[in-house]
Amino acid sequence: MSANTFDGTAHTVLQVGTLNGTVELGQKARTVRIVPTVTSVYRDRVPELTTLSEWADQTSTGSPQIVNITGEPGVGKTTLALTWINANRERFGHAQIAMECGGALGHGRSIEEVCDSFFALKNVSHSAATVAAKVDLMRSLIDGEAVALLLDDVRSAAQVLPFLSGLPGLLVFITSRAPVPGLAEYRPRRLALAPLPDEAVRELFEEILGGERTRAEPAALARLVELCAGLPLLASHAAGLLHDDEDLRLADLADRMAEQGRLAAIEAGHDDTMARPSAVFEVVYRELDLPAARMYQAIGLHPVRDFDAGLVAALFAGQPAGAEGLDQLVRRGAVRKDRRGRYVMDDLTHEHAGLAADRDMDRDLRRAIRTRMDDYYLRAAVAADTARRWKLSPLYGQEAPFPLPELVRPRDVFSWFGENLSAIIACMERAGRVWEGAVPGYGWQMAEATNAYFTAVGRHDERATVLSLAERDADACQNPDAQARVQAQWGEMLLGQGKLDEAAERFRRSLQAAESGAESRGRGAALEWLGITERRRGDARAALDYFDRALPFLDPNRPRSRALLHMHRADAQSVLGDRPAALESYRKSTEVFRRLAAHGQRDETNEGKVLVGQAELLAETHPDQARLLFEEAIPLFHADGRDYQEAKVWEALGDLGTGDEAWRKALGLYEELQMGDAAERVRAKLR
Repeated sequence: MSANTFDGTAHTVLQVGTLNGTVELGQKARTVRIVPTVTSVYRDRVPELTTLSEWADQTSTGSPQIVNITGEPGVGKTTLALTWINANRERFGHAQIAMECGGALGHGRSIEEVCDSFFALKNVSHSAATVAAKVDLMRSLIDGEAVALLLDDVRSAAQVLPFLSGLPGLLVFITSRAPVPGLAEYRPRRLALAPLPDEAVRELFEEILGGERTRAEPAALARLVELCAGLPLLASHAAGLLHDDEDLRLADLADRMAEQGRLAAIEAGHDDTMARPSAVFEVVYRELDLPAARMYQAIGLHPVRDFDAGLVAALFAGQPAGAEGLDQLVRRGAVRKDRRGRYVMDDLTHEHAGLAADRDMDRDLRRAIRTRMDDYYLRAAVAADTARRWKLSPLYGQEAPFPLPELVRPRDVFSWFGENLSAIIACMERAGRVWEGAVPGYGWQMAEATNAYFTAVGRHDERATVLSLAERDADACQNPDAQARVQAQWGEMLLGQGKLDEAAERFRRSLQAAESGAESRGRGAALEWLGITERRRGDARAALDYFDRALPFLDPNRPRSRALLHMHRADAQSVLGDRPAALESYRKSTEVFRRLAAHGQRDETNEGKVLVGQAELLAETHPDQARLLFEEAIPLFHADGRDYQEAKVWEALGDLGTGDEAWRKALGLYEELQMGDAAERVRAKLR
């Protein structure tokens, strides 16, 4: 390991506050060390150091020069600045000053302290009684001198501005997670520090552990490099832990980091609190007020590191402190807002927040917060599930005990599900763990609520994960109605993938479970799906038989069910070539759907499908009528966010000879949906 050292000659060297990285600023004449230092491994960042040198060459030409080094926690911002200062100490013979600015609420805490320390070292007696007076006095003492000033972990421009006015020759380094606003008039240079490349992290392990040890476990070394994610903070501590414990295998440490979390896995190797890798995060955490600390801990309990404002409203319903705490975390840089308006924590910050919650939060409170998170995602998914079908979960129609996101447009619904899917799956996994207080029924209810989303957008891998968890949950609940619903959803997914035999088997399982349950509509649904599968197989007569068997189990109070059955019968009759019967069934279906629309219960997608079915039957004999039906279907699919169905209709209109514009619209939608084969098919038509 190499340390940042300063053993040259300078008039004044100060370090005030805990700095994240090695700080050994020494001098032959005199050294002042205000607080203990933290040692970390430094890796050469030649391009960044060269850039800093080029910028520093311009300092003597006029006003103070500001360099804002940004990057995620643990990436080495402070270490880079200190390494450059040490290597270039001859440029700043009067003073090198380093102070930590991680003050509460971003107002700073060390300006007066650094001034007092400077005066003491210079043997300056003064009568300055206020912070402003002390800053003015300090500025007068360094006016015209070459001075390097490091302001570490800056939260606001207020911590920087007192040092800027009228001091030519001053070079100010600022480290922060994001660019510090409010400094534009001083034209700060910005250096975004990226994580180290994998090769540099691998070399670090090899240098510290030796080639023989790393070559003995190449796969484990590769895993460690991946887990460290280019962050010197993690890599240096992991390598140091392995160096100090020669019996610790690289594979064992990699397993611990993957299972326990990276910070937690390497914390045990440090008895010195200041030497622990989490020390860089403790500085921020310990200065939070209670609402912000509670929010920080709560985010640490969230299964993934990004979340929406709805989660915060649910966790702290009716408590202004929740929003206040989040605002403080955003101001402090512990949480940021991305371009979608979602809140995000950096990986390591999220891990530390989880450690803080486990350490500082009562077990019952932790469980209550996790339960509220799980409940938020389930109830929000239920509220967002606008599919017009019968529902099994008792949560439908219930009022949530906390505010839920307002999702009005179909695209908003799809976006919410898509953005929160990782959290939803993680909550399902957690709800199924006995040792974490399993929640029976959570899995199958979530699968029911997400079914319409998956039907619309696909995402088969995630859907299979959701259904696997739901199937296990329904079996554990010994709920035949839930088992029937989950098996039907499995079948629906497989049918969409063209796996007809597997789909039929799932629908038969659904029928078997429904026959043991209390919900007769489950039997009707399974029979209807079996009929749809047989139609897809080409056995239209078998399909019609299943549809006839399903009829007695349809809910008489739900006319939509009969409209759908008429539609499916028409599809089967089309396969048989019985065009008059198919058109009659489509007519009956259309009548029901239009009555529903007149009563504010429009089913845009299925009404559109009925129109398309009729248009396809009429395309050869009555193309003008078919064109009108296709055109009537387009706004219905568009209103329901069904881009694929809309694209198919535009393509069909082009096939009817309405012009290339229809094909171009179809092509645009296929490309947007990343459906390469369909897009190429339309391109061929446009050639």
